[in-house]
Amino acid sequence: MRKGFTLVEILVVIGIISLLAVFLVPNLLGARDRAKEAAVKGVMHSVQLALEAYQMENDVYPIAKNIALESLCKNYLMSGDYLGAVPKNPFTGMPYTDADLAGKVVYSYDDTTGKYMLTGYKRNGLSKLQELSNM
Repeated sequence: MRKGFTLVEILVVIGIISLLAVFLVPNLLGARDRAKEAAVKGVMHSVQLALEAYQMENDVYPIAKNIALESLCKNYLMSGDYLGAVPKNPFTGMPYTDADLAGKVVYSYDDTTGKYMLTGYKRNGLSKLQELSNM
């Protein structure tokens, strides 16, 4: 009597593994993006704290419209030591640049209302992830 698996048993196991892969792989890939989006939210919170510190010392928020995170940091937040460096983009692993689309963060200040808006975007650069403001 020979020991081993029959062809049918092997095909059944391969089929089960294939079905599991079909359902699990998309969920795992989505989990990576959700984790990176959560990291973008963390960066936004750090920048918001730096903006509040800037306002406390200068009695005004940085006056800029639709400015990307790199320019905001270099022109306003790093010069006063509110941030030590330009934060890293979770999607690229490199410091934010003004050209980033994935995970971009944009700052805009409305001087008529005194309200700023910090907007973060998802991987595609079009879908809003979160908006933070001072009101």
